[in-house]
Amino acid sequence: MTRSKQQLLYLFFLAGLGSCAAEVRINPILSSEDENTTRVTTPAVSREPHFAPDSPREVVAAVGAPAHIPCKARSLGAKSVSWIRHRDLHMLTVGAFSFTNDDRFTAHRDPSSGDWVLVIRRPEPGDSGLYECSISTKPVITHTVKLSVVVPAAELLGGSDVFLDNGSALNLTCVVRHSPVPPEFVLWYHRDELVNYGGRGHGVDVETSHSGATTRSSLLVANATHKDSGKYSCKPANAGNASVVVHVLKSETPAAMQTTNNSSQGGSTMESQLSLLILPALATVLHCFFLLPLLPVVIGSSHCDASKLRGRYGIVKGVNR
Repeated sequence: MTRSKQQLLYLFFLAGLGSCAAEVRINPILSSEDENTTRVTTPAVSREPHFAPDSPREVVAAVGAPAHIPCKARSLGAKSVSWIRHRDLHMLTVGAFSFTNDDRFTAHRDPSSGDWVLVIRRPEPGDSGLYECSISTKPVITHTVKLSVVVPAAELLGGSDVFLDNGSALNLTCVVRHSPVPPEFVLWYHRDELVNYGGRGHGVDVETSHSGATTRSSLLVANATHKDSGKYSCKPANAGNASVVVHVLKSETPAAMQTTNNSSQGGSTMESQLSLLILPALATVLHCFFLLPLLPVVIGSSHCDASKLRGRYGIVKGVNR
């Protein structure tokens, strides 16, 4: 082989090594920890306008407090949010601009949550229904919320009358139902005058609590006397008043407590007192009218004198013996 041919073969050999080297992949050495590690892929956050998964479907509001209907629109970009009332397809707001003559309807963006909130001041039961939040995409995407406007109602537990003995503790409980928002206040009146409670020496305390859609206000009179008798009324800020009449009776042995929950016990006490007055008179009348004519000799009749009966029991007609 000539020298030129040897040089040519050597060049081809070098070229072959270069091509092989170009195809070599050098893999890094993986440790056992890297082999057992699971890579977690975080899903990409949607950049398109959308509604949050936890967007509410129902909202309950009470008469007397503003209604707030949130629209959890996200990734709006340059898109706008509109509120439409379903029953008449009336567009109420676009962004923060109102398109209704009813000034009770406004909308704003909550800076803390980013929600577009439709606010109805002084809501009425007629405002109940469906409200649609829409984003100005193509096509438009919407989210519907059902609004229920309820009327709070006040009730004094127990009957319309409460009976208790002098010196007993009086506890009246006023319950305000259908009030998702607590009333701003619950006032108590005695004989149509505002009760002065909380001060020293009055012996009157009021406790108010709220749970769910119910508010309870309790009026406690530690040592009730005759001056505490009369009509009591509770008046919540968002509901009508409720009333009860309290009767403080004279008694030598005061009861532990009389409340609007056990007013029926007070009624039974009154019935027992009345029965003690009626039974002796009934026994005397039965004796004079029925037993005396049959046994005139054995049973005396001096107590059946008409004038005595008239003076003692109010019997008008005389007794025929």
